[in-house]
Amino acid sequence: MKKIAIVTDSVSDIHSSLVKKYDIKVVPLYLNFDGQSLKEGLEIDVEEVYSKLKSGKIIKSATPTIEDFTVVYKDLLDEQGFESIYSIHLSSLLSGTINAAISASSRFPEGSIKIIDTKMAAIAEGFFVIEVAKAIRVGADEESINKLIGMLSKSISFYATFENFEYIVRGGRAPFLSRFAGKASLLKPIIAFNQEGKLSLKKFCFNKKSSINWLYHLVRKDILNSSNNRNRIGICYGNDKGPALELENMVKNDPDLDIEEIIMTKMTAIMGAHTGPGIWGISACPVFDIKKLR
Repeated sequence: MKKIAIVTDSVSDIHSSLVKKYDIKVVPLYLNFDGQSLKEGLEIDVEEVYSKLKSGKIIKSATPTIEDFTVVYKDLLDEQGFESIYSIHLSSLLSGTINAAISASSRFPEGSIKIIDTKMAAIAEGFFVIEVAKAIRVGADEESINKLIGMLSKSISFYATFENFEYIVRGGRAPFLSRFAGKASLLKPIIAFNQEGKLSLKKFCFNKKSSINWLYHLVRKDILNSSNNRNRIGICYGNDKGPALELENMVKNDPDLDIEEIIMTKMTAIMGAHTGPGIWGISACPVFDIKKLR
């Protein structure tokens, strides 16, 4: 059986317990401010980011370097004896992270590193990583893993809303919201990823409670309209866990949903820098039987 490794970036929002369980290698992005460049999760955490944003600091993010990826790939292939790597990353339309990974992979034998653009971010990106890790754990070959990734690409959904969307407008990740910037603290947008991996506006709500309800209804609709009703749910939040717990209760108490697992995660420092503290998101990931893909 081929020895396969997994690499991802820190935006994938995977809990440290799962990183350790599946031996996932996480390459951190950087946060830059006051002349400093700090590695997310290692040298700065999300609470520090929120504190600096509140004080008026301008924080920018930067991708991992080509050398960052090269060091990880070399260790896995040359030192640890892995024969193949799946390097799974956030949408290339949100970050240049995947470009650094591609450049680094060119330094190694052709075909040994497979770069995957999930066209997602946060826990939705994380689901790709987790599902591939589980497939590797049960002995799936590359053909089966490739089929799994293709199915995940067509079926994972993600929706998010904001308390105040001025941060995401300021960061340039949602230019479609810029013309509403004057109402950033009043309107509550629901955003999603389109098929190309670009953020898009689904609708506006007029209060937080309504926007949280809509997150639930949108992901519920996706699940019930899919051919695979059994799902894992990911719920992410900024500095207020309350609405996330409301979402969790809605999902748990819905008799029409067949949910295998609910993963609750706090947004990473990079996401916090771009979205601000008032963010909530929900993702659905169908559960596929890897044995049937062989």
